[in-house]
Parts: sequence; structure tokens; C-alpha cells
Amino acid sequence: MNTTRHRLAMLLGTNPAEQRSTSRMRFTVTAVAAFGTAIQVIVWLLMAIFGTHLDGPWWLWTPASALAINAALLGLDHVRRHWASTSVRTETAQESL
Repeated sequence: MNTTRHRLAMLLGTNPAEQRSTSRMRFTVTAVAAFGTAIQVIVWLLMAIFGTHLDGPWWLWTPASALAINAALLGLDHVRRHWASTSVRTETAQESL
């Protein structure tokens, strides 16, 4: 069970043993959202062709949520980078004393 969890964490770029960027997770979120949005746009256009009433571009919720998730992950990368640089500066300052 741990190996499966470890592999999944490595695939998504969230391995706690490594301080890496979340680029794999951002790519996965973006790819899933792009695929889902493409299907939703096709369905929306088919609804327009066959004459059903279009409520509006409801498919925009998928890319909007993906954008929010990617923004949060970029913020997480920024915070992790800031904490890592702060801890290195603190350790260097303590060693110089």
C-alpha cells in the first residue's frame, strides 16, 4: 500500500521527501481540465445544433476551477521556495555565530 501511495505522490509531484515544484500536478490538472472542457464544448455545440435551449457557457466552470487550482499550486511553490530560502539563511546565520 505504501509503494502505491509513494508512486502516486511521485507522479503528482507531491513527494514529501523531495522539495520539488508542483509542475507535474499542475500539468495533470491542466490536461484533465482541457480534456473535460473540450468534451463539454462539443456537447454544448451539439445542443445548439439540435435546437435545445442553451443556458449559457456552463462549460466555463471547468477551466475556471482548473485556473484556481493552478494558481493555488503556484502559490504553494512560492511559499515553499520562500520558506526554503529563509531556513537556509537562518542556518547560515546560526553557523556564523
